[in-house]
Amino acid sequence: MGRTLQLYQLQSLDRKIDDANQKLVDIVAKLNEDQALVKARTVAEAAEQNLRKAQAAMQDLDLEVKSLADKISNEEKVLYSGKVLNAKEAANLQDEVASLKRRHAELEERLLEAMLEVEDAETSLNGRREEFVRTEANWTSNQEVLHQTQTAVETTLGELQERRPAVTGTIDNEVLEKYESLRAKKAGRAVALVKAGVCQGCGMTLSNSRVQRARAEAELTYCSTCGRILYVP
Repeated sequence: MGRTLQLYQLQSLDRKIDDANQKLVDIVAKLNEDQALVKARTVAEAAEQNLRKAQAAMQDLDLEVKSLADKISNEEKVLYSGKVLNAKEAANLQDEVASLKRRHAELEERLLEAMLEVEDAETSLNGRREEFVRTEANWTSNQEVLHQTQTAVETTLGELQERRPAVTGTIDNEVLEKYESLRAKKAGRAVALVKAGVCQGCGMTLSNSRVQRARAEAELTYCSTCGRILYVP
């Protein structure tokens, strides 16, 4: 078996190992909480805070309405108690009661609006919670699939790594060092297949003499453009 064929086969094995390692990296990233789940939780929490604010505002208004109603009741009791009041006192008290009633009506209107806001906030929160539950369920289901995939990829990776020493053991150390150095520089592709006189690593046409040298394998022959080791089947 020629050296470049050995290197080409080693590269094929190494690329499978690289792919498996990259899949594991991607799986680990996905096993962490994804953005959709984080967003759904954040939106639900914001809706819950909004409901609390609306409820607090409604409760404050309700207390104010009740307090004002008590005050009006007390003022009217004085006004209609039969106690002797002079005309000015009676007029002032009537004006105050009238003013309090106008204020009471305004507050009741605001309280009604606040109650509607609470209802809207409750509806919104229920919707956001349902969305979060659905998103979480999908995420949990995906986690199970990812764990299964992770196990399968780890098994495949282990098998590939076990095969590598048998392949590298047949390659001269100096040649292997050149291969490893190029592989690091060329994004994992140290060896380029030659088809119809064209380097498949960069797509450039090679001279006939270079193709012949690569085919002869008297020494490693490199692409004059991309610098990869040439393999001619």
